[in-house]
Amino acid sequence: SGCYVGFGGLLSLSIAGNLGAAASAAPGLQKMVFAALFPVNLLLILNSGGQLFTGNAATVSMAVIEGKATMSDLAKSWGVSILGNILGCFAFACAAQYSGLL
Repeated sequence: SGCYVGFGGLLSLSIAGNLGAAASAAPGLQKMVFAALFPVNLLLILNSGGQLFTGNAATVSMAVIEGKATMSDLAKSWGVSILGNILGCFAFACAAQYSGLL
């Protein structure tokens, strides 16, 4: 999921940051284009079945409160989720740097 967040951010910055004269003529256009493109990362995450840490924090915490999961399950879920998100983000940043996009 971290990779998808990076992809959405890079997509938004690449397009909104290169509007040039159009952004000068309409100051709100750049912000609107960025805001319209950034949610692409959430669509990618939902379509691929990925999980963000925030979603895991909410759902597994409620399972613990309801007695359907243990604290060990919570720690394992949070650990795997945060580690996966950080590694995905780092891998995407390395790929973007290597390709010359950053």
